[in-house]
Parts: sequence; structure tokens; C-alpha cells
Amino acid sequence: MARVLLAGELGTTDAVRRRLLPLALALRAQGHEPLLMVNDLPKAEATVGPLGLHLLQAPLWRARVAGLPPVHTYTDLLLRSGFVQPTGLQGLARAWRDSVRLLRPDLLVLDHSPVALFATRALGMPRLRFGDGYSCPPLACPMPPMSWWNATPEPFDTIGERNALHVANQAAAALGLPAAAQVSELLAADGEALCTVPELDAYESRAAGSHCGLLVAPHEGADTPWPGGDTACCFVALHSDHPLLDALVAALRAAGQRAVLQLAGSSRPDRAAALTSDGIVVARTPVPVAQVQRHCSHAVVDGHGAITPGLLLAGKPLLLLPTRIEQLMLAHRVQGLGAGLLLDGADPALEAALRRLVDEPAWAAAAAAFAERHHAHDDAHTLAAVVARCDALLSASPGHT
Repeated sequence: MARVLLAGELGTTDAVRRRLLPLALALRAQGHEPLLMVNDLPKAEATVGPLGLHLLQAPLWRARVAGLPPVHTYTDLLLRSGFVQPTGLQGLARAWRDSVRLLRPDLLVLDHSPVALFATRALGMPRLRFGDGYSCPPLACPMPPMSWWNATPEPFDTIGERNALHVANQAAAALGLPAAAQVSELLAADGEALCTVPELDAYESRAAGSHCGLLVAPHEGADTPWPGGDTACCFVALHSDHPLLDALVAALRAAGQRAVLQLAGSSRPDRAAALTSDGIVVARTPVPVAQVQRHCSHAVVDGHGAITPGLLLAGKPLLLLPTRIEQLMLAHRVQGLGAGLLLDGADPALEAALRRLVDEPAWAAAAAAFAERHHAHDDAHTLAAVVARCDALLSASPGHT
């Protein structure tokens, strides 16, 4: 069968665990040989190492780029990831090209990997752009704004496009790569597979997308004891350092709501003890979606790319407290469905929002409608659709038999 290199250049370890790793396992089950190239080997090792998959370090831009305005388009991420200095980008691109030549894969699957996409043009092997809507932006000129709900052009957008393209073409000339006329050409591939559905695509205006379905890991984690009682019960999935976590717990108590807290990024027992009280429990492991579906009436999330749609598939209305741009993009899509209430500010009215999700039935009705539209969802079906796109690219490749 085929050797497939799956790379995650800018994505988090969580994205590796929830997207690249399941796809690698699905490809292996079909007889292919998957290789994983990630940006944080120590964190990935704990999850990937025991599974017997080949795990490699991705070439990365290490320098901090100062003096740039806030991220407004995907081009702004390029400027922070190597497309700001020709020699540095040339070195990164050369490392990607040399790695691919040494590994000799039959197919590249690139998740949130802009330098890898730029560097591996003209290598004669098929490439699949893979990920969610955020990590696979629409390829337009100029690149579309991430904050599409307030799409006023930023003065730096044109400058950033011009600068990133100039740097890329200088590096391309040194490496013998073809020049590009616009930034979107640097990110183009032979195929695309988006692990989302159109309603939750981070970019609202994507004219057409290769949507394969959601990946939500519904059976992840272990059962957690839920607090007893007959009041409304909230499921909270936030990072342990979320700036509103303590205020949220206070608001839950004031609203008289029970809660289970699933907190990423910390195993400190003192932190869990400080948040635990009568009716509020801190889960020790991720809580399976099936258990959440049975016990909770509503949920609080930051806009996590897998947890958020997983809760919508369970028909749960959401209070959304995003802290990063990709979370904010998804939160606006959920709010547009009427299935979630977005609070984006330093001092939001948390108690009132929690009460609204319980007292106003429209939120739950919209979440239930989403769940009904996607009642046939299964992670395995999503992965099968992505594997089919991999196989199609391999079949069309002259060098593959």
C-alpha cells in the first residue's frame, strides 16, 4: 500500500490527538503506512508513542516576531510562522523538502502547515490539505478576514499580503520553486478534507468546501459521578487557566445550578478542591459525550473545535466564552444557529446568561434541531470520507501503483 506522511506544523497537541492521530490509525487499518510529523514531540509521545506509529519532529519557526498588529487574516499567521524573513523561510522550507525526500511518502496530509504547503510544491507527489475550517482557510485574494462578522478591511491586510508574498518568492527563487502571484497560491494543494460541517465552518462565507463531517471523540474519557439533585445541571469544558473560570463557578452557585467541570491543562488537586463545593464536581478525566447527554441540561465551553460540536450533537445549548480567535469564529457560528449565547468581554453577565439558557427554551430547541439534522453522525464515517480522499489522490498519482 502507500506511505502517508501526516504533518501538523502549527496545530496543538490536542489537534494531533483529535485529528491527525485518528486519521493515521484509520489509514493503518486500511493497510497504509502512516508517519506522523508534529510540532511538540514530548507532548505527542504520551498519546502516539504507545500506538506503535512513527513519530517525527516537524521543522518550526522559533523566532518571536514583534511589531505586528493583531491577527486578522491567515496571512498574519504566516508572518508569525516564517514568512517574514527570506533566509529563515528558505531554511525551514529546505528542511521540509529534505525530510520529504528522505522519507519518500506517496502522499502528504498537511494539517495547519503553511510552510510545509509552500515548501512541498513541485515535488511530484499528491498533497491533501486537512483540518478544520480554521486551519484550512478559503483560498482567496486577499485572504478573507477571520472576524467575518465585522469584516471591515484592516489597513495592514494589503501590506501583510504583499510582504508575505515578497518573502515567499525570494525564498522560492533560492530553492528553485515557482513564484506565486498571491498568498493563496502558497497554500494550495491537490485536494482538501475539512473535518467540520457547513454550519460550523469557521469561515461563514466559504463558497464551497470539502466538508467530510465532524470529529468529536464521543467515547473519550471515563464515567464521572454527577452531583445529585433536581436543579439544572451544567457541563463546563474550559481550560484551567481560563480568566473567567472562578467567576463562572461563582455564577453557577448564585444561579443554584449544579455542574461538572472538565478542566484542561491542570491536574493540581488544590485547584480542583478550591472549585469543588456542594453540587459542583471537578472531573478527573474527560467526560464521555454520552454521559453528558444523559445528565446535563446546558453547557459552558470556550469554543473548542471538537467539544463544542460534540455537545451540539448531544442537543445541548451552550454558553460560549472564547479566548482565542479560532474559538471566537466557531462561537459566532453557534450563536448564529441560535444554539448558543456568546459572551465576549472582560466582565460578562455570567449568572444572567446561565439562567437564560435554562429558562428560555429557544436555545435548547435550536441545539436539538442541529442534533436532529446530524443524527447520523459518526466519527468513523468522517474518517472514512477522509481516507477515501487520500485513496483518490493516490490512485490519480502517476508514481503510485
